[in-house]
Amino acid sequence: MIRPHQERPIHLGSPGEEISIQDLQTIKHRFKRLNQLREQRVQDFLLPRQQAFLDVLALLFHCNFPMLPGFISSTTPAGIPEYNPGIRTINAAKQLAKNFNYTRPVSLVYPIEGLFLMGSVGSIAFSKTSDMDIWLCHQSDLLPGAIDELQKKATAIEVWAASLGLEVHFFLMDSKQFRLGENTPISTESSGQTQHYLLLEEFYRTAIYIAGKSPAWWLVPPHEESNYTRYIKHLIDNLFIPEHELIDFGGFDAVPAEEFTSATLWHLYKALHSPHKSLLKLLLMECYASEYPQTGWLCQDIKKAVYQGDFMSADLDPYLLIYQKVERYLQKAHSHGRLALARQCFYLKVMGSSDNTMDSQTRAAREKYMQHIAKLWNWPVSTIENLKYQRLWNIKKATSEHAVIVQQLTQCYRMIMGFARDYVAQNQENSNDLKLIGRKLHAFLEKRPGKIEIITTRSEVYSKESALSIVENRLPDGDDGWALYLKNVQMATAGDFEPIQKCRTLVEILCWLVINGLYSKQLQLQFSSQSLKMPNDEMHSTLTQINHFLTQNFNDDPPLETYQTPKAQLSSLILINMGISDDEALCVMSERSDALSYGMSRECFIQTINRISLSSWGEITSSQGEGIEGLFDSLTDIINNNKKPLSPGGLKFVCHTPARAKGIIFRVEAVFNTLVKLFAKQYHNRAPRYILPGGTSFYVFQSVNQTLGYKKLATKKQLLNELARPQEQFSTIYFDQAVLENTPIQLIYSLNRPQVIQLFYYESKTDTTIYIVDERGALHIQRHNKANPGYLLKQYAVFLESILNRNLFETLLTIEYCEIRKSVAGDFSSNPVQFKATPPNSELNLRITGEATNKGIVYTIYCNEKEFSSLDHGNQVFYAAYQHILQFRNGKVSYPIYITDIDLPFSAFRVDNPEQLQTIHYLNYKQKIEDKFNV
Repeated sequence: MIRPHQERPIHLGSPGEEISIQDLQTIKHRFKRLNQLREQRVQDFLLPRQQAFLDVLALLFHCNFPMLPGFISSTTPAGIPEYNPGIRTINAAKQLAKNFNYTRPVSLVYPIEGLFLMGSVGSIAFSKTSDMDIWLCHQSDLLPGAIDELQKKATAIEVWAASLGLEVHFFLMDSKQFRLGENTPISTESSGQTQHYLLLEEFYRTAIYIAGKSPAWWLVPPHEESNYTRYIKHLIDNLFIPEHELIDFGGFDAVPAEEFTSATLWHLYKALHSPHKSLLKLLLMECYASEYPQTGWLCQDIKKAVYQGDFMSADLDPYLLIYQKVERYLQKAHSHGRLALARQCFYLKVMGSSDNTMDSQTRAAREKYMQHIAKLWNWPVSTIENLKYQRLWNIKKATSEHAVIVQQLTQCYRMIMGFARDYVAQNQENSNDLKLIGRKLHAFLEKRPGKIEIITTRSEVYSKESALSIVENRLPDGDDGWALYLKNVQMATAGDFEPIQKCRTLVEILCWLVINGLYSKQLQLQFSSQSLKMPNDEMHSTLTQINHFLTQNFNDDPPLETYQTPKAQLSSLILINMGISDDEALCVMSERSDALSYGMSRECFIQTINRISLSSWGEITSSQGEGIEGLFDSLTDIINNNKKPLSPGGLKFVCHTPARAKGIIFRVEAVFNTLVKLFAKQYHNRAPRYILPGGTSFYVFQSVNQTLGYKKLATKKQLLNELARPQEQFSTIYFDQAVLENTPIQLIYSLNRPQVIQLFYYESKTDTTIYIVDERGALHIQRHNKANPGYLLKQYAVFLESILNRNLFETLLTIEYCEIRKSVAGDFSSNPVQFKATPPNSELNLRITGEATNKGIVYTIYCNEKEFSSLDHGNQVFYAAYQHILQFRNGKVSYPIYITDIDLPFSAFRVDNPEQLQTIHYLNYKQKIEDKFNV
């Protein structure tokens, strides 16, 4: 018995069985009627001025008329087979171009094979905010220049559509390339690289035929779906239908398992930012995967209805079909919680998330439709009523909903990974797109200390809070923590209320509050804490700075290709001394105004550091530090891990310390700018050091193995030892102004150059100080009491020339001599001194040599021509040489003994090879032995 609106069933035989040509034509006409019905529903939804777009859409690609939208040139590919515009279309064209007259093209060549709308446009979910995806199918043999012209025309029509209030996206399609599986983006909701067949299924389910050839898929009966390719070939080879009347996108006779993996991951990716929009599709992927390899495609339900003849009476809405399949799947699995979420997603998709997505008449019709669906599927009575109040969600409801959604996303991810292990070949599972989407999901869903959780439902909070409370509390592990409450809550009463967010640090709470849309200038914030004092103006200023920083710098949805490269930090905001404003030391005045080492007591004004960082993978993280080392930890981390090239603009400082804020920010900005200048780039054969004061100590920054670090030097002696330390390569030193300010060392290092040994001497009333900077920048300092400068220089010159003459160094080194002078004002200056080492024969020539043996170094000391060896004197060899030297002295006159040459094995200097050896090793050894001789 045939029901009303039902037409006779049609059965197309398998190859070798009877196939009626008339039935084939009837099937084509049925599909076109179904498509006309869908197109009319779209037109009914559009505003009158927007309806012209669909009226003339096919005509615009059928001919090139200068006054019509999208005209590029008269040679732009145009012409659609089987298309002849009707009266309504011609009248609509004349409204756009008064002088338009349609003439049928003479050419029998039709470059445009078909036009199809696809996606939500033909479903109950279509709204004012929905976009239109259009497949513009062209011949495979179009030349690249012609395709470019066609793309320009499509883009121009998109612009015209935008002027009508429509968001339209054209996708140029070569059906042959697509059928062969070449990656082609075919929807703004999909990625052609990660999916093919599932997008094809969506096309067959949602497409609205506008003009052109008929899809070959229409003519393959449901029972032959698995033999799609063979059946189409049979129809064409046996002349049941001409090949030129069909456009073939392919069928489902060989769907690989990795399709489900890639499509599920893609929808997981989309769900991170539009969860309710994507969750139903995610659940559909799960349904499909559960049926694999005998998958029941939704588009086949439509095809079956067309072949059965009840396509005009059955509700074949593409979105309803998804819901119905998911409902049956979850009912069977007894997943009641997930079923409630699926119903919520369907309701929100149909009704929209706000009133401005449709007019009142449409909304009333859809409410009636949803009441019908709820009754048909036995929804709980209260479901519809509860869903209506979704627009009244506050942050508490959105947060709890977010937890449900994240749980669902995690479950889907685990499910599809399990499916991949069972069905997908390893090389397929590790495809590039899957890897990138996996990274995206991990970056978003991973929870770790300091990472700010972004609520997936934050855009659905329509009831903004006017008052919130931030309260310091005690965490279960005994540490201090922070909680955010609705309304006005104090520390004393916090235990009676449930917080909407708990974090370990205050900066996490503030950042979470801003990124999830709770902050506004009108927000009233109650702050309750024992450890911090944060006046209302400081709180709002801090939130404003965080909001500005995130607005300017944060991208919560980076392009997928971003995940092709390793994660890198992009920018940071550092909050200095947040909530600290009553330290008496900050009020002391002094001429020494360095905020890092202030006054006579060398006070450091940096007490706490709170940092917010943004990564290239769309993450927001926070960290906390104490004192100046907390600051330096943050600065070195930024230098090491920020995306290169790094610039000072990648970091912003905020400080509200009374009377000191500007000075603190100015100082730390200057330090950071210096670090960027010195260490942001890696230079070959250059290892600079930067030294600055911090409190009563000094800090030295240097890159080791391309990683910037710092060390603390508690005293001036430790600092001088650092300057004397051997270096792997030449190391320029940059001093902060307040370091060693009453010494000539800053001046000396300003003149330092690689491959040059520089000797400076400074004569005071009581002594002469020798400063030697070797070829790699290591500093040797030795003070000589009541010494003759000329005689001293002669001794050092002889020694330095001796060790250089034996060619112990890879490159030729030179020696320079300079005198240091000090002005009345206390300023140091340097003057070159011309000097050449020419030791007189009458003076003592003291040379120390040695040979490495299994028992240690065997020393031989030459005093002029006299030889003293460890073989003869054992451990007393140096004493024996000393006693011999005393014989040359007149009476009991005491004067220093100077070594003129050292020739020892590497082990004496504690180095392993000649590349490690530098002049500082010889100078240190010289001083060590001379100190023993001159006791």
